[in-house]
Amino acid sequence: MHRLSWMASDLPQLTDADLNPVLAGPHGVTTLDARVRLVPRHAHAPYLRRLR
Repeated sequence: MHRLSWMASDLPQLTDADLNPVLAGPHGVTTLDARVRLVPRHAHAPYLRRLR
């Protein structure tokens, strides 16, 4: 979960993460299938303005 929260923090375009099934054991956690959805990120140039 810690690494998943890092990924969500580093990728603001991440909208969904589906981890199914997740197996937990004494030596750690394993995800057998993962699906993520990203939305396009629009680049923002702070020195450009839009003209009307």
